[in-house]
Amino acid sequence: MDTERDGRSVPPALLVRELDRILANAISSVDTVIERPHPTAGSLHRLHRELRRLRTGLAVWARLLSRRDQERLRPLDLRLKRLARLVGRIRDRDIAIDLLSHVDGGRWTPEETLRLARYRTRLRDDARTGRELLRAFLRAERDAGLFPQVRSEWHRPRLRYRSNDVRAVLYRFRGRGEERVRKARRKARRRPTTSRLHRLRIRVRGLRHVIDLVGAIDPTDARPLSAPVRRLQRDLGRLHDLDVVLDGLAPEVEPTAWANALRTERRRLRETLLSYLERKSTPLWAAKRPGSGAGNP
Repeated sequence: MDTERDGRSVPPALLVRELDRILANAISSVDTVIERPHPTAGSLHRLHRELRRLRTGLAVWARLLSRRDQERLRPLDLRLKRLARLVGRIRDRDIAIDLLSHVDGGRWTPEETLRLARYRTRLRDDARTGRELLRAFLRAERDAGLFPQVRSEWHRPRLRYRSNDVRAVLYRFRGRGEERVRKARRKARRRPTTSRLHRLRIRVRGLRHVIDLVGAIDPTDARPLSAPVRRLQRDLGRLHDLDVVLDGLAPEVEPTAWANALRTERRRLRETLLSYLERKSTPLWAAKRPGSGAGNP
């Protein structure tokens, strides 16, 4: 997306149209969760994804504006961030339930099988309570007009633009996302702590959201991530799921054989990830376009 090379530009109106679409999807996901007494794990996953995409779009929009207008967006973004974090916590609980539902109970003693069943029941109760709180919080924000307020920010008259070239701003965002992935990988390779591996996952996911936005606004410049990087994100996600489950285990179930089996799976997955990180170079993009300057993470 080299605007200096080809001279093309994208006006703010195209970004506004895409922001309207992203916001509509987020509102639809919010309504789905609010209207169902027991929102499904899939509906929460979609809501979490749409809120992240909305925050990415809002961050790009902010870069077009004057500093004064940027400040108007901060309180709205913080409210969206709180919503996304709350949804994420409930999602973590759902993931734990799903992981424990696939533990092979036939391999354990009757006592351990009973402990597993009781622990899953407790998690389901916690998830049910969390859903009730989430629905109440979402309803409060919807009734307070959060989403119309967000939409009004890119439809306000007399906006003061610091830049009116969306394509140039997206180019900088993508470049920054690439560098963040590289930096997170270097840190994880030097010292692969849980927090550093999780940060790498977040950076890859964030870059994918930017790529999605680029593809929607300027399809001619869309480039997918390479298969190894997509596998990296998948494996990092699985590792995070295992970390969430194992770090949150109640003391009475930590010594069980099925908990040890999950630890064994986590250890094997970490070894796979560390083997990937030790490689000197891995293509970031699925295909390098001539002169695009795509690098390796």
